Amino acid sequence: MNLAEIEMRVAMLDTTQGFDLIYDLLLAYGLPRASISRLRSGSYNKSPLPNETLWKGKVFYRFVDSGEDLHVVIDDAKSEERIRRERPRLLIVRDRERLVAVDTRADATLDCLLSNLQAHADFFLPWAGIERTQLENLNYADVKAAERMARLYDEIIRHNSLNTSVDVHRLNVFFARLLFCFFAEDTRVFEKGQFTNAVGSLTTEDGHDVHAFLDELFQVLDTTPSNRASMPSRFRDFGYVDGNLFSVRAPAPQFSAKARSILLECGQLDWSRINPDIFGSMIQAVVHPGQRGGLGMHYTSVENIMRVIRPLFLDELDGAYDSAADNPRRLEGLLDRICRMKAFDPACGSGNFLVIAYKELRKVEHRILQRIAELDPSKAGLFKLSGIKLENFCGIEIDDFAHEIAILSLWLAKHQMNIEFLDLFGVEISLIPLKDTGTVVCGNAARIAWESVCDPGDDEVFVLGNPPYQGGTRQSAEQKADLAIAFQDESVNKYMDYVSIWLYKGAKYALDHGTEVGFVTTNSVCQGNHVAQLWPRVKDLGVEISFAHAPFKWSNSAKGNAGVDCVVIGLAPRGRRKSKPFFGAGRVRQATHINFYLVPGGRDIVVTAEGSSLGGLPPMVFGSMPRDGGGLLLEQAERDAIASDYPASKPLIRRFMGAAELIRGSVRYCLWIADAARDQAESIPPIAARLERVRNMRAASKADSTKKLAANPHRFAQCAHKESTSIIIPRHTSEGREYIPMGFLDQHTIIGDSANAIYGAGPWTFALIESRMHMVWMSAVAGRIKSDYRYSAELVYNTFPVPDLSGDARETLDAHAFAVLAAREQFAERTLAELYDRLDMPEKLRGVHKDLDDCVDRLYQEQPFESDEERLEMLFALYEDLILSRS
Repeated sequence: MNLAEIEMRVAMLDTTQGFDLIYDLLLAYGLPRASISRLRSGSYNKSPLPNETLWKGKVFYRFVDSGEDLHVVIDDAKSEERIRRERPRLLIVRDRERLVAVDTRADATLDCLLSNLQAHADFFLPWAGIERTQLENLNYADVKAAERMARLYDEIIRHNSLNTSVDVHRLNVFFARLLFCFFAEDTRVFEKGQFTNAVGSLTTEDGHDVHAFLDELFQVLDTTPSNRASMPSRFRDFGYVDGNLFSVRAPAPQFSAKARSILLECGQLDWSRINPDIFGSMIQAVVHPGQRGGLGMHYTSVENIMRVIRPLFLDELDGAYDSAADNPRRLEGLLDRICRMKAFDPACGSGNFLVIAYKELRKVEHRILQRIAELDPSKAGLFKLSGIKLENFCGIEIDDFAHEIAILSLWLAKHQMNIEFLDLFGVEISLIPLKDTGTVVCGNAARIAWESVCDPGDDEVFVLGNPPYQGGTRQSAEQKADLAIAFQDESVNKYMDYVSIWLYKGAKYALDHGTEVGFVTTNSVCQGNHVAQLWPRVKDLGVEISFAHAPFKWSNSAKGNAGVDCVVIGLAPRGRRKSKPFFGAGRVRQATHINFYLVPGGRDIVVTAEGSSLGGLPPMVFGSMPRDGGGLLLEQAERDAIASDYPASKPLIRRFMGAAELIRGSVRYCLWIADAARDQAESIPPIAARLERVRNMRAASKADSTKKLAANPHRFAQCAHKESTSIIIPRHTSEGREYIPMGFLDQHTIIGDSANAIYGAGPWTFALIESRMHMVWMSAVAGRIKSDYRYSAELVYNTFPVPDLSGDARETLDAHAFAVLAAREQFAERTLAELYDRLDMPEKLRGVHKDLDDCVDRLYQEQPFESDEERLEMLFALYEDLILSRS
C-alpha cells in the first residue's frame, strides 16, 4: 500500500472504540489478517495483562481508562524488561481521547488526539515496511548517482566512436562493470574505497591511461587468486568476482581528463545507499538521452510492483506462514517450497520486478528461519546459506543495456539480503565469486517462446511485470508485426494496444503450466472496443481474471514523475482461484468473479454498439458535417461583414457550435440554406463566392460520395439538425475533467460533427448524462484517443442502463439541470474548459453537480454508493439484465 491508501484506511477507523482499536489500526497498515487474528486470540500476544497487547517486534499497546498520565505510562513501558525483551518497534498508550506513541528505532514521539489520528498516519508506516525517512529522502542517492553516471556516459561517447551494435554492447557491459565496482567498494564486497582509490592513485590526470588500467583490473577480477602470480601486485587484493560479469571481452573506452574526474566523483558517492529496486531503471535512462527528462520517469515504483506481487503470491505465502508458525515441520516444508519458486518477467527492463520478488522471498525465508530457531534453538546454528537461488529469477528484455543492468541489479539485491542475513543470524554470505546469476536473456518476448527462458519443470512459477504499452495508432511496423505473430492473426494489429501481446501469451503460459500471471498494464485494455478484441480470446483459452486492481495513476518517485492510468490484472486457469481479490476504493474485496471491464461480479459480457437506447433515452445523432473546404463556416468578423453589407443574408446565417466552440467559448457561424432559399443565397455575392468554393472543393474530391455533393453546395454534407432545443455532447474530451462539459442549446444553433446531438430532449436527459453515474459508465466502455475519452452514441449513450423514471423523478432531474446551467451563468466570463478544470472548478458549480450526482444515485439505489467501482458494478448488473430480457 502507498501512503494515500493507508491514510484513507486510517480515516475510516472508528477511533471511539475501546481496546480493539489496535487491531483495526494494524489492519489499516496491511498487516496480515491471519496474524492479527492470532494476536487477538492470544497466541501472538506476549502480555499477560488485561487491556494490553505485546507483539514481538511489532507493537506494545496499552489502553488506559482511569485518568493516568499517558506520558508517565509510556515512559514506564520503555523501561520494563519484559517489554524491551520483545523489541516492539512501536509503543502506544491511549485513553478515550488521546494517543501517545514512541518509535523505538527512530527515537520519535507522537502525542495527538484520536480524532486527529489520520493526520499522523505516517508515524506508523514502519508496520507497512516504509520508514518515514524514505518519504523525506526517497531515492535521492539513486537520482544523484544516475545523474552523475549520465554525465560520465556523455563524456565518454564524446571521445569514442560507437559505429556498430558490438561497440554499443561493449559500452553497456563496461558501465555495468563500473556500477558493480562502485557498489562493491561501499558494501564490503571490496575494501572501502578500494576501486576509486586505485583509479585515483594509479592513473594520470589527463585520463589517457584509464582504459588500459581498467582493462587490466577487470581481467584480474575474473582471475582466481591462485592464478594471479604473474599479475601486478597492486591488483592482487581485489576479490575474485567471476559470474561472467568480467569474463566477456569488452574493452574499456578511451577516457578524457574530464571523464576521469567524473568517474572519481562517482566514486565519492555512498553507493551503499543505492536502491537496486529502482536504480537499474534510472541507470537505463542514462544510455537513452531522450528518456532523461527525469532520470527514472519510466520505471515502475516499488509500491506498484507490490500491487502485483502481493496478490500474485506474497499474500498467500504470508497466510501459509501464519498457519505453519507453530509447526517446525510445516515451516520446513514452506521453506522448501519458496526455494523452488520461480519468478519470470517477460519484459523485465532493468529488473525491478525480479529484484523485488527476490527480496520479498528472501524476507519470507528469513522469517521462517527465525521462527524455526525460536521453536528449536538447537537449529539456529545450522543456517549458513540462503536456499533461494538467483537462477530462479528469469527475464526477457529487448534492450541490451537494460538486460545487463537487470543481471547486475539482482546481484546487488542478493548482497543486500545477504547483509540482512548476517544481521539476523550472524553468518556472512560472500557475494563473490558470483556463482549464482539470474536467467535474464536479451530478446524480443513478443516473438520468442517463453519456455525457452523459463521452463517451469516441476517448479512453481509466477509470471509478473510491467510490459510496454503502445496504442494501435502509435505502433511501429515491427510492433504491428509482433502483434500479428503473437496472436497468429493479421487482423488484430490495427487497434490493439501492444501490451495485449503479454496478456495473451501470459494467458497461454498460465494455462499450459498451471500457473498465474500478474501484470501492470494500461487501463485501456479493459475499456471500449479493446475489450471485444482481446478478452474473448483470453477466455477461449480457458483463462480468467484471478485478481485485479482498479485504475490508479501510475507514478514514481523520481523527478519527471510519470502519470499514466494503469490497472493490475491477474490471470489464471479457470477455477484455480475460488476467491478473486479486487482492490479499489481503498479496500480489498473477495469476489467470485471479475469481468473484462474489471468489475467484480456478473458475467463475462462485452458491451456492444446499439442502434437505439436500451434505457429509452431520446435518440442521439452525429452533429451536421459541412465537408465544405471552409466555404460554409464563418468567423465572427466574416459574418458581421456580410450581414452589414447584405441585411437580407441574416436569415441564411446561423450560430455554429462544435466541440471546440462549446468548450473553449469561441464563436463561429455557418451558412444554413434551405433548398427554397438557394436562389436568394446565390444572389448575394460573398455567399455565392463561398458556395462556388464548396462546389469546386467537392468536385475535386477523389471520393465519389463527395463529388455527388458538388451539385448542392449550399447544403451540409450530412444534415442532422432539427428545429428544436438540443443537447450538445463533445465526441472527444479530456480525461482531466470530472464531468464532460455538455450544453443545452436553442433551436437555431447548428451542432457540428465534432459533437453529438440530442434533439427535442427535456432537461432531465441533460441531467442524467451530465451525472457522475453516466461518467462512470462512459469511462468504462468508451474508446480512447491517447488517454482522452471518445464518446460514442452507439457504445456509450445507447448502452447506458437507465432505471424507470417516474414523472416526479423527471421533474426533479429538470430542476437539477437548470441548477447546473444557472451555476455556469454565474461564471459567464469563463469558458467551459476553465469551469470544468479538475483543479479549478468553482465550488458553487461543483456543489450543484454533487447535488445532481446524489439525485441520480438515488434513482439507482436508496443507500449512497461508496465508490465508483460500486456504481459500475450496479450498472453492469442492470446492463446484463437489459441484454438478457431482450434475448
